[in-house]
Amino acid sequence: MKSIAQGKINIGLLIPYKREDGLHEIRSVFVPISFGDPMEIQIMPLSPGQKPSFQLVSENYLHGYRYEKFEEVSERGELSRNILHKAFQKLATYLREPIAISIHLQKYLPPEGGIGGGSSNAGFFLKEIFPWTHLSKEEQIPLAKSIGADVPFFLQSSPCYVTGIGEVLEPISVAQGSGILAIPPFGLSTSAMYTGLQKSLQKPYGSEVWKSLAEDLIRSLQVGDWAYLQNRLENEFEKIAFQTQPLLKELKLGFYESGAVYASLSGSGSCFYGIYPSDRERDEALRIVSDRFPDMEFRTFSF
Repeated sequence: MKSIAQGKINIGLLIPYKREDGLHEIRSVFVPISFGDPMEIQIMPLSPGQKPSFQLVSENYLHGYRYEKFEEVSERGELSRNILHKAFQKLATYLREPIAISIHLQKYLPPEGGIGGGSSNAGFFLKEIFPWTHLSKEEQIPLAKSIGADVPFFLQSSPCYVTGIGEVLEPISVAQGSGILAIPPFGLSTSAMYTGLQKSLQKPYGSEVWKSLAEDLIRSLQVGDWAYLQNRLENEFEKIAFQTQPLLKELKLGFYESGAVYASLSGSGSCFYGIYPSDRERDEALRIVSDRFPDMEFRTFSF
């Protein structure tokens, strides 16, 4: 099976409280995007009694420190730390028959980017291997969650309203869109970002914005009314990100000045994106932001 392990963007992200298990509750809309990692998975049944096997062949197209970060967990580094290898190990005991798995991965999704990265790869891998296991649909989500909080989303194929720690998914409709993704030459530590929010243990509470999601906000997402959403669906991590990396605040302003109708940090960062009214306007804006931020890597995407 050869396809694209898609990345994702967050449209709005609220962290209402810290849970008793030490994790954080979230409210967000996850949207899969066209930018991702090409992956080819080959599966070969083995003879009874043979042990399942795993092979990864990767091409690293990342830049800067992220290149080295991926190399550390690739087949050229410590493979046991690789998320695909971890997923294989978790699945091995559930296989209906022994199989040999060979993966060819072209790595473009940046780690520490907030757009899926390894979680996307793991979700794509699980979707292809689940049919070879005894796991029921109900058992697949907990296993995916045990690999990473975002992994269950990448078992889906549509945008979702996301709650819990990222594993409670409600598919929703989002209008088609065109965007520019900025990949800064620096990352933002997820743990440091959560610490910066200083969320205390408390009982769940609702935000008026998110309570109304099923009404006005969902309708706006369905028709692509980004002007309405612009100041209503915000990423709570932005206030920490702007303090940590002021360049990101300039980048958001740059997206809007180049014609974006919505711009936001994705996840806990550091990737930032802008959404534009059309492919033509997006492509024109790409030239503008590329000139304004020459040290930034930019990718176009659609959804």
